[in-house]
Amino acid sequence: MSRTIFVVAALLFVSFQASSQRVTYSKDIAPIFYEHCASCHRPGEIAPMSLLTYESARPWAKSIAKAVSARVMPPWSGESDKQVWINDISLNQEQIDTIMDWVAQGAREGNPDDLPEVPVFPETWVLGEPDYIVELPTVEVPASGEDLFPTGTVTIDIGETRWIRAIEFLPSDRRVAHHMMTTYNNSGGGIETLGTKVGILGVWTAGMQPFEFPQGMGRIIAPNAKIQFDSHYHPYGEATSNTTRIGLYFGEGELQKEVTTLTAANMGLRIPPGAAHHEEVAFHVFDRDMQILAFSPHLHLRGKSMRYDLTYPDGRTEVLLDVPKYNFNWQWLYYPTEPIDVTAGSRVDVTAVWNNSEGNPNNPDPTQEIIYRGNTFNEMFVGFMEVVEKNETYIQPPVPKDKIIDLLKQHPAEDSYYFGGFLPFGVYAPHEGEGWMYMVNGSVMFTISLDDFFWDGDTLTVNTRLPTPDASATASMIEGTLDSNGQLKGMLHYGMDLDRPLNVPAMGLPMTGIN
Repeated sequence: MSRTIFVVAALLFVSFQASSQRVTYSKDIAPIFYEHCASCHRPGEIAPMSLLTYESARPWAKSIAKAVSARVMPPWSGESDKQVWINDISLNQEQIDTIMDWVAQGAREGNPDDLPEVPVFPETWVLGEPDYIVELPTVEVPASGEDLFPTGTVTIDIGETRWIRAIEFLPSDRRVAHHMMTTYNNSGGGIETLGTKVGILGVWTAGMQPFEFPQGMGRIIAPNAKIQFDSHYHPYGEATSNTTRIGLYFGEGELQKEVTTLTAANMGLRIPPGAAHHEEVAFHVFDRDMQILAFSPHLHLRGKSMRYDLTYPDGRTEVLLDVPKYNFNWQWLYYPTEPIDVTAGSRVDVTAVWNNSEGNPNNPDPTQEIIYRGNTFNEMFVGFMEVVEKNETYIQPPVPKDKIIDLLKQHPAEDSYYFGGFLPFGVYAPHEGEGWMYMVNGSVMFTISLDDFFWDGDTLTVNTRLPTPDASATASMIEGTLDSNGQLKGMLHYGMDLDRPLNVPAMGLPMTGIN
């Protein structure tokens, strides 16, 4: 009996020895780090340590195991029923298990001859010299203190309308540059251009590679377009300055497909103080056959999750993108391997969740009620989608009146009103329950939930927040009284929290009289 126990113990010991020699940095771990981690974890980048060598990675072995087992690193959160993402940097379970085994077995180096070729990262433009460089203002970053979130606008000067086939961001000090979102505005200046007037220019997060649009596709940019930026910098222990440049690469020949940005956005969000799980919804209805090229969920510091659900006209549903662990510090564009066909009449519902409690370490102030504002310390709710027309070159924006009326038709006609004028909108205001407001600006559609409105006899008062040109929202009020024809006659008070509010007459036509 004792001999049997001895043999079994010996076999287990030999097995353990073999196992402990199986996983090494050189043969097993370096390939994972090089492919999934080195874009940030290398000298001169924002990550706290390099993983390019055994010597630099070994002291962090236990921290690495903790981060990858919790799927905190790499910082990717994106799931789907069908889609595979081109830029997915996440680790699969086998890779996580390999790292865990390596650490459990003592984080050995192994034979340096087993190392794969060390990746080379260019210090300058990955795609070569750009056709045009947008230089953003220099930001002074102190050695310590709170993170910085500078915003601003710059105007480009390219002489003529062009189309952009690729975009690359190049911070001068990547140790402090964390992420950046930029939008473009082709309006103004007296120059008319084909295509979309406003949209996303590009999104960059530390470690993100430049993106080239599919062959023949790109964004249209006007000669005097305005570029608005919203950025994030993190002190690194050494005072420094950063100047970010954005490289624009122009396409040659005729543009085949214009890329533009559609949104599912809700400016009516209202997050109670201390709420650990507050949910809001927004949606976008497609008027034409389109293809989705990318998704970009956008919330702020209290953001917890976001999900895109597609409902086809025949009732079929599909989860396009689920981001269960949204992180404001790591904002991604999610590129499917193939464009997603979306037929006219399809609807994308976007569900967002926020954590406004003390349990959220990123929460600036859990005692505050949070509303939609463009600055980082309040909240936004936008589900961006990069799209092209299925059968046309240029995006064909809907007629605002037609779009708004179509949206109102999903509600009881007796509680729905269409308002025309310079700022057309629709209001669904039932005598009980939640209401909705709809606005359309070019290809951009706003769905605004209403929870602060009331009827006093025949008089309706709506308090809400409406979009501003700087991608924020402003306090506004609609008030009107029903006349003998069932029309709401009153006023729109726009920008009540601005220096120069706008007060204009408003006439709401009842949907009972609109076919």
